[in-house]
Amino acid sequence: MNETPKLWPQAWSLIRGQQRPALAGLALTVLSIAASLLQPWPLKIIVDSVLGAVPMPAWLGSFADDKAAALLVVCLALLVIHVVRGGLSAWGTTYLVRAGLRMTQELRYRVYEHLQKLSLVFHDSRAVGDSIYRVTWDTYSIQTIFNGGFMPLVSSAATLLGMVIIMLRFDVVLTLLALAVAPALALTIKHYNRLIADVSMQYHTHESKVSAMIQESLSSIRTIQAFAREEDEVRRFGEGAAQSVDANVHMTKVQVVSSFVVGLITAVGTVAMIWIGGRRVLEGRLSIGELLVFITYVGMLYGPMSTISGIATAIQGALTPFRRVIEILETNPTIHDAPNARALERSTGVVRFENVWFGYDPNRPVLKGIDFEGQPGQMVALVGPSGVGKSTLLSLLLRFYDPQKGRVLLDGHDVREFQYRSVRRQIAVVPQEPVLFSTTVRDNIAYGRPDASLNEIVEAAREAEADDFIRAMPQGYDSPIGERGVTLSGGQRQRLALARAFLKNSPILILDEPTTALDAETEAAVLRSLDRLRKGRTVFVVAHRMSTVRQADLLLVMHDGQIVERGRHDELVARGGHYARVCELQFTGPA
Repeated sequence: MNETPKLWPQAWSLIRGQQRPALAGLALTVLSIAASLLQPWPLKIIVDSVLGAVPMPAWLGSFADDKAAALLVVCLALLVIHVVRGGLSAWGTTYLVRAGLRMTQELRYRVYEHLQKLSLVFHDSRAVGDSIYRVTWDTYSIQTIFNGGFMPLVSSAATLLGMVIIMLRFDVVLTLLALAVAPALALTIKHYNRLIADVSMQYHTHESKVSAMIQESLSSIRTIQAFAREEDEVRRFGEGAAQSVDANVHMTKVQVVSSFVVGLITAVGTVAMIWIGGRRVLEGRLSIGELLVFITYVGMLYGPMSTISGIATAIQGALTPFRRVIEILETNPTIHDAPNARALERSTGVVRFENVWFGYDPNRPVLKGIDFEGQPGQMVALVGPSGVGKSTLLSLLLRFYDPQKGRVLLDGHDVREFQYRSVRRQIAVVPQEPVLFSTTVRDNIAYGRPDASLNEIVEAAREAEADDFIRAMPQGYDSPIGERGVTLSGGQRQRLALARAFLKNSPILILDEPTTALDAETEAAVLRSLDRLRKGRTVFVVAHRMSTVRQADLLLVMHDGQIVERGRHDELVARGGHYARVCELQFTGPA
């Protein structure tokens, strides 16, 4: 991950993607600003000409001789200016808000797409709730930068420029006095921006932790309720939420103080300008109407100045979540295709590990010199205590990780020579805890082959002995299942996972503890399905139950990251080693 994300190139790429509505909104906003600059002039005419003795402007024509009629015309002109300004502003705002929301949508898409590509090394080290928060909430930062920062900055600068040009034509000294507050504003903004950046980072960090806590708690609600830990989880959530609120209050205090100081500086400038301008009227150097126009412009002048100070605060606050989003986009996947990687159309299923070493921490290897081969039609079983690297070994075949030393070969070629997605298409996985989605039974079975026909899906379900219970469901294959298949029993979920593997019809099959949580009858049904599924495939099984692996063609007994025994069940039992002792524990004597 880059330490300093390139924020502005990423922001500009998003803004360029919406340049047409952005430019349309900007053009309408500029026209609205032009209309707003006309607002003080009707008031000047009313004060100086209608109510005073200054000659009427020529554009009033025949109405100039009738002050009542002139007053009506000028009032109508003031109303038209307000209507035009408001209409242009509303129209422009619609374009700009639409552009900002579409930027948010595009940023969300990019982040979500990139998260799908990032390797398990990234996801294993990151709380799921944190990633969810960055996708759902931090991505709004681009809209804040655009709608609350960039566009108001452009419109405020344009307003400021227009007013300064007009004000200089009135009185250079008064204009310079009105602008004298700019250095003080700049120093104030710079000071508070640093504070806001720090407290904003603290706030978003706490909010992300709260999101992660909610995700973790709700995904583990069964365990929490089973251990009666609801009150503890609520207390833990309350403490995290309180820290987030404290950080938010601190950030708000800094923003409020910043706005107060900015307002105080502009108020001092306004009062000084009114005092000097009033004296100029008394001296006859300005008319009352001209002073009124000037005071109005000063109010409008400090408005953009205050807006610019607020823009700096808004942008600074938005940069923190935007930086968190860009950190993800600039994180490179550890697993990627080599420049000359080619697609693997159909594997024969010959798998070989050659002196493979791997560790999540390279200094602490989990696998040490793994060497074996699996052939089509052969079942290779990995046995051994938890934590010896059995599942890790098969993760290397799936290219969730790459070995630090040695090679994993598929059909005689290093798997890194192939595009990693094409390698994964050659492998079907039936995990210990099947991953099901909150959609229909049909969609879950077809997850590996979305284009499969209903007949193919039904045939796969029959092979997995799942057809009967599926048809007994209210809507059959179109029945929705709860999140992660919570409405199904463990055996039913496992058989849906097997049906998915049947349908994918891959030459390599990985079974990770497929029967551990099943009763004897369900286990027998699953084993029958497995016996049909393994035919003609290279099958890898991770299991603790000997009933699952007794028929394996090759048993690999692992200990401390190494293969310490290999052979068939009967051979290993006869040797009286590690495997024999495990069998004695499970069957109360040698099998």
